[in-house]
Amino acid sequence: MPEDYSQLMVGKSDKAGEVEFTVNDPELFNSDVKDYTLFYNIVENARFKLFRSNKMELVLVHITEDWLRQAKIDISGYSGQITIKVSWTPEEDKLAVKGDGEEEYITAKAVQVDN
Repeated sequence: MPEDYSQLMVGKSDKAGEVEFTVNDPELFNSDVKDYTLFYNIVENARFKLFRSNKMELVLVHITEDWLRQAKIDISGYSGQITIKVSWTPEEDKLAVKGDGEEEYITAKAVQVDN
């Protein structure tokens, strides 16, 4: 049974925060699974969603009343497990991924779209 990653966001601030966790669910890396959601949370006045799209991209979406931010990282080259780090501040959101045994994260800064 997949872990409930939404619990990582409980008690967090919508202004700034960070979560880091490891995922080893084979379904995350299975391209036959069209969409794999890690979490969708309402945190104070914001919404956060982290999912793997059908294009094998890990996608972070952070929505407030004023804007939407989105970051994507291609995870098609990964298997087994990955460590994911999500961080947010009023200025920027970042999504970072590293594979098993890798030292450095691949990081994507979210692009902001005003509502």
